[in-house]
Amino acid sequence: MFDPNTFFNTVNPNKNIIVAYSGGVDSTAMLHFCYELHKKKLLLGNLSALHINHSLNTNSDLWEEHCQKFCEKRNIPFKSRTVEVSKKKSGLESAARQARYKIFTEVLKSNDQILLAHHADDVAETVLFRLFRGTGLDGLQGPMKKRYLGEGVLLRPWLDHTKSELIKYLSDHKIQHITDESNFNDDQDRNFIRNELMELISGRWPSAPKQIQQTSELIFKHKKTYDILLEQKFGSQIKGLKLDRKFLLDLDESTCIEIIRYWIKKNNVAMPNKKILGEILKAFIYSKPSAITRVNWSRADNDQKKAFLTFSDGDLVLNEK
Repeated sequence: MFDPNTFFNTVNPNKNIIVAYSGGVDSTAMLHFCYELHKKKLLLGNLSALHINHSLNTNSDLWEEHCQKFCEKRNIPFKSRTVEVSKKKSGLESAARQARYKIFTEVLKSNDQILLAHHADDVAETVLFRLFRGTGLDGLQGPMKKRYLGEGVLLRPWLDHTKSELIKYLSDHKIQHITDESNFNDDQDRNFIRNELMELISGRWPSAPKQIQQTSELIFKHKKTYDILLEQKFGSQIKGLKLDRKFLLDLDESTCIEIIRYWIKKNNVAMPNKKILGEILKAFIYSKPSAITRVNWSRADNDQKKAFLTFSDGDLVLNEK
C-alpha cells in the first residue's frame, strides 16, 4: 500500500529516523511501516520513537504506557517527554503544538529526521480552517513536507495518502492503536471540520481530501516559483530588518504590498493580514511617517513572533516583540 521508493523521495534511509508517536492511528501506521522497513534493512540509520505526554487527558499516562509496550515488543528505542500546556496566551491546540515543537527542537541532532504522520485529510482540514479564518496564498499551501528544525529536519512523507489508507494499513496488519475521545468533541474548530464538514463533503465527493491536498501542493509550487522570481528582481533591495521607503514609493500598490509581505516573511515573524497591510500602506506610504509612526500585529495562535513596524532615517524598520 505504501511504496518504499516514494517514501524515500522524502526520507533519507541513511540518516536516523525518529517517529513522533502518539499511539493514534496515524503515528502507529507510520512507526510500524518504518519498523517493517528497518527489519528488511532498507533503513540504515537508527529507528526510534518519541512520545509527548501532554497531560491533558485522564488517560494520558495509559497512552504513554501503551506506546512504550508497543515499542518494547518490537525492540524500538522509546523516549517520552511530559509537557505542561497553557491555554492562557493561545488556543489549546496551538499551545500543545508549540510544546511539541519545542521538544522536537531540543531532541533533534544533525543526523536526525523526525517523521510526522500527517496525511491528505489533515491538509484538507488545515486549508479549510485557514480559509474560514481568512488567509492568503501562504496559508493555502498547507503543511510543508520538509522543514529544518533545530539541528535536524522535520518530515511529513505521507501527505499524499488519505486517512482511510492508514486505517486500512493497520487493519490489514491487525495492529491496535489508541483512540482519543476528545477528537470527537466538536467544540474544537478542527474537530468540527473533521467530524462534520469533511464527512459531509466526502459523502458527495469521496476524493475531496486528496484533491484539496493536490491543490495545496500546486499552490506551494507556484508560490515557490513566484518567490524565486521576486527575489531575482528585488532581492538586492529586500535585506535585513530595514526597507527603503523611496524604493517602495516607486512601485505600484499591488507590487508594494507583495514586497512588504515577502520582506516580513523572510524575517520569519508573524504575517500581517489584509487589514494590517492597509494600515501599513496608510502609515508609511500614503502619509509622511515619523519616528513615532508604528503599526503592530500578531498571529491569533501565536505560532510566530509578534512584530511591529517603525520608521527611521528613511527606512521602514521591522521589530520583533
